[in-house]
Amino acid sequence: MLTPPWIVLHCFAVVLTVAFGLLGWWQLSRAQGGNAISWGYAFEWPLFALFTLALWIRQMRLELRKDLPEEARRGKPEPPPMTSPFESDILRARQTEIEPSHGGHA
Repeated sequence: MLTPPWIVLHCFAVVLTVAFGLLGWWQLSRAQGGNAISWGYAFEWPLFALFTLALWIRQMRLELRKDLPEEARRGKPEPPPMTSPFESDILRARQTEIEPSHGGHA
């Protein structure tokens, strides 16, 4: 977490989070001054800041889990792949499309 690329990422995340917070504060002051469209931005910029924090934390967690053994990384087993309840009908329809028809067309 203290390698040069990570330090750059930490700085970038902090700068973005602070900038988004300040932009939200600025838009809130504009909205309170009568600019109606700024109300949307006043809520949007803090959401961007939270999104930045969430991605930053996720990246750090993924990096820390990378060095764990495979068993510890898996945690809980993956769910089985999803299938359609109509899968057999779909496969049957595809099979009839592939087979040549015996209708006597020349």
